[in-house]
Amino acid sequence: MACSAQLCHSGVFRTGIPSTSISFKPFSSGHIPRKHSQRTEKVLRRGFGKDTVEGWIDLSKLVSGSGGVKTAYEDLSYKIGHDVYIDVSGWHLFLREVKAAKGLNLAQALAQQFGQDISSKKYNKSTFEEVLRKVPIKLGGGKAQLPLMDLLPSGSVQDLERILEDFERDS
Repeated sequence: MACSAQLCHSGVFRTGIPSTSISFKPFSSGHIPRKHSQRTEKVLRRGFGKDTVEGWIDLSKLVSGSGGVKTAYEDLSYKIGHDVYIDVSGWHLFLREVKAAKGLNLAQALAQQFGQDISSKKYNKSTFEEVLRKVPIKLGGGKAQLPLMDLLPSGSVQDLERILEDFERDS
């Protein structure tokens, strides 16, 4: 996933173990255990695992795509995002998981482009390939850049063509 390194660096994946440790003293004869110290009380009140829960909520927003931009071609975007993927060394990165711009994933951007082309009767095989060759995908934090067409396996390209043909037929 292109975002995985960012997620790790932003702290979304955390262990839930508080950074402050609680020390325990062994019981000795005549030693009566006290209640928690004020410092320990604060650590316990702070919420054990709170970071993990908040991280899960952030991750669920990313995966579900909630809070993103709604486009005129949501159904087309959904189909593209769930059926078409980039293949990087055997890892499948679905287009719904690739950011195109803030709040907009690649599936939504492609649906908008192809949807407008289909609606205006400008869509054909050559425009399909031209769009896929013009979409740059940054890899390695921007160190390398390849066209989307080069990262899609042939099965994904065929799936995308089928999705667009179905959309064109149903329009």
